[in-house]
Amino acid sequence: KQWYQRRVRGSQFCAILCTDRLKTLKMYLVFLSLVGYLCYLGKKYLDAYRRSWSFAHLPQPARDNIIQGHAPILYRARKKNKFLEVFVGWQKECGPTVFFFIGKRIINCFTTDPSILQTMAYDPARFEKDPRLPNRKTDGHIITGTSSILSANGMNWATKRKAMSQFFAKVNIPHLFDISKENLNGPLVTVWEKASKIGTRVDLHDLFAITFAGTMKTYGLQELPSAETVANYALEILDGIKIKDPGTFNIYKLMTDKRNGTPTQILVAKARGEVEAVVLKKMQTFNFEKDEPAKENLLEFLIHANYYMLKAEGKAMNYSDLASLVVSDIMTVILVTDNLTKQMCTLFMFLETNKPAQQRMFAELREVELKTVADLHKLVYTEQCMLEAMRMGPAITRGQRIYKVPKVGEENAGSLCGFRIPEKTVTMIFSEYLQHMNPQNWPNPDTFDPDRWAKDKPRPAPFSYVPFWTGPRVCIAKHVAMMLMKLTLSMIAKNFDIKQDFEAGEKPRVDQNVAPLKILGKITAFIQPVSAA
Repeated sequence: KQWYQRRVRGSQFCAILCTDRLKTLKMYLVFLSLVGYLCYLGKKYLDAYRRSWSFAHLPQPARDNIIQGHAPILYRARKKNKFLEVFVGWQKECGPTVFFFIGKRIINCFTTDPSILQTMAYDPARFEKDPRLPNRKTDGHIITGTSSILSANGMNWATKRKAMSQFFAKVNIPHLFDISKENLNGPLVTVWEKASKIGTRVDLHDLFAITFAGTMKTYGLQELPSAETVANYALEILDGIKIKDPGTFNIYKLMTDKRNGTPTQILVAKARGEVEAVVLKKMQTFNFEKDEPAKENLLEFLIHANYYMLKAEGKAMNYSDLASLVVSDIMTVILVTDNLTKQMCTLFMFLETNKPAQQRMFAELREVELKTVADLHKLVYTEQCMLEAMRMGPAITRGQRIYKVPKVGEENAGSLCGFRIPEKTVTMIFSEYLQHMNPQNWPNPDTFDPDRWAKDKPRPAPFSYVPFWTGPRVCIAKHVAMMLMKLTLSMIAKNFDIKQDFEAGEKPRVDQNVAPLKILGKITAFIQPVSAA
């Protein structure tokens, strides 16, 4: 019994001793973790202060804090749809070129300085397209990739651009005009006829999306799905693009948000699969060395351009790689048609504020008969309305480039247009929207005034109007885009009346938070056939 009691007391003592040691060990580990975390924070703040000191000479607004930089300011502005207005305020404070920071490692430069914009436009080797933009990939699924006609850099871009320029050249516009006119006055006019019989308000975005997708299919892409399906692909994929950090320009991630129950990445895979089937079928009958692309066949031009791009790189012919590149280009074309759609929507959004301009434009469209491509030049006032709409709502509200800071031994080493940059790269931001709405260049910039484009009025200042950008990377399809928009307006005016009727309490406006043009609110209208009178 004594032995047992001693045994129990000994066990209790050992348990107490072990418990105390475990508590001591836990407290020691907690203490070490706390010391390590404090050391980490101290190093983080020290690094941030060092970087802040190294960039102190650059023009920059005050930050919220040393770690997050200017991200909280941009985040709060985005919630109020005043994202771009932040930069207007910063420029009043710091000048036309402003440097801002997202976190401690990311340096960005926003500028409206014409001299810097000119350098950016005419030196594509130094100012490259940003491969991190959200229309490139979604969670590993390629959308347009980084080698498409819009996203490629270096010799890849130069080779492809040269091959594709024949399709988009002015000399080919008459041929594309005839095909587009026949299509618009045939199958696509029935889409508008159906809308005119509904008797209720319709969303103009849906009608224009089907119109431009259907026109694109006539350029050698007839075997793609229906125009409604192609238009829906563009709309849903673009709607699926989300920004991970709303206050950040260059940290993007495509989220797999669901729209109508369909994840974006599944939709992208489906769209690319259908496009790839069309491309592979065409490649089986296409002689890459001997066949010349047909004037109206965009698909043949894309195959031809990508084949010579791979050949210029010295790569062996690979059907899979070639098909993937062509598919990326076609996906780019599909998404770009949405730019035309939104551009037409903004036209009618702004025409709602100037009814006399709309009446005058429709009168001209009904009077001028477009028999040949030369007749497009007779639509003088219509073009003035289009140019004014592209000023107030450009297809791309902002863009960005990756600037490679010149190394030691190169011209302007370690600098950007006179600013010393202690980094290897800088993310350059520019905004077509802010350039177009600058009161220094445009009197009453918020007023829709087509007459400012009359021939007797002065031309815009350099880089104050860049809806298609400029320089070597100017939009390759700008002539085709203008031709298609004029043809579409002519078809509409000759057959229908459009009476805008927006939803009560919802005034449409341009979204400042996203780079591709987005309209907050629907552009709705009543479509009525033109009366016999």
